[in-house]
Amino acid sequence: MSDIKLITLSSYTRPDVYEMKSQNWVLNGKDNSFYDYIIKRNNGSPTNSSINKSYATLAYGKGLGFTNKISDSVVNDWAMLQSILRPRDLKSMVQDAQIFGEFSFQVIKNRDGSLNSLIHLPKQMVVPSIENDEGDIEDYWYSRKWSDRRKEKYMPESFPAFGLTNTNHTEIYVAKEYTAGNEYFGTPDYLAGLQYAQMEEEISNMAISSIQNGLSAGYIINIPNGDNYSDEEKAEFETQVKRKLTSSSNASNFIISFNGQDVEITVTPFPVNVNIHKQWDFLTIEAKNQIMTAHRVISPSLVGLSSASGFANEADMMDIAEKQLVKRVIAPKQHFVLEAIEEVLVQFDINLDLIFKPLTQEEELVKEEIQGEEDKVQEKSPKEVSEGTESLIKESKLNKL
Repeated sequence: MSDIKLITLSSYTRPDVYEMKSQNWVLNGKDNSFYDYIIKRNNGSPTNSSINKSYATLAYGKGLGFTNKISDSVVNDWAMLQSILRPRDLKSMVQDAQIFGEFSFQVIKNRDGSLNSLIHLPKQMVVPSIENDEGDIEDYWYSRKWSDRRKEKYMPESFPAFGLTNTNHTEIYVAKEYTAGNEYFGTPDYLAGLQYAQMEEEISNMAISSIQNGLSAGYIINIPNGDNYSDEEKAEFETQVKRKLTSSSNASNFIISFNGQDVEITVTPFPVNVNIHKQWDFLTIEAKNQIMTAHRVISPSLVGLSSASGFANEADMMDIAEKQLVKRVIAPKQHFVLEAIEEVLVQFDINLDLIFKPLTQEEELVKEEIQGEEDKVQEKSPKEVSEGTESLIKESKLNKL
């Protein structure tokens, strides 16, 4: 009797967010790998990527504005903010907040203790220290590549957490919302949709592989003299086949049959399932719908996805959907980012009620006079950066990266 074994694709395992404490830092998964997982789902899933980009664009809008009543102090504070926070850094913070559910930035001070600049740091490069006895995170660690942190150029550097000391010129601020059971890291609000984002990637890989392999559904591999193989030899053979031929990019299943000596090596293709495209269609639609559900998408057309609504009412429906999306989904994301920035600014006596100016100005979202007030402010030059600022920036190793 032939020794027949079936090799199938490995089942999906959702990665856990767990803490790996070593030395005095905490990693978000082994080698900080959960950030890499999120990045791959953002880059590989068309639906997930489109939604993240659209939400970040809507959240940033036309940039910062303020709602304070115009005064000399407000004019000075707004002018100062223009030199402290660059638009590209703010955009990066908004993108990290959307993709990771948290973001980080440097707080760089002048020699006199005044605020010099706020500079974005990619969140996947920043991890916290272990909490002290009072439950506070005293430091944050920075490495450009945590998986290679033992190499000299990636050796982690420690910087104090913002607000715990007044003696350091460079501190790190990490903004994250409360997540039950996870005191160290934030969580993207679409976490439940990540497995469907991966499903969308795998369906694409499987479809491409199937086309490249002539739309074959799989093979039976008959091995002559296979009944004389030891269990170890059979296991090694199976391992080699798995390594070479299985995964989503080599989508077919393989049956290995270890036969007697009189049987030659044959590779027999499985019959092609004429309905396989229907299964792919179902899985593709299911993955897209679940990703949109996780993101709380109100109208697919707002995030660059096809919509089944009629053409005549499309514009009106999009206007209503956009208002609801901004009110229910985007506004809390904006508040999360602005709250963090204002918390830092107020420590340096910069008091501004900040807003993100929406892409489409609406009276209920922003006052009509804001733009006029900002035009007046722009006529005034920002305060000069204190003497020695440029040398201070150069002294910051982290700021060079």
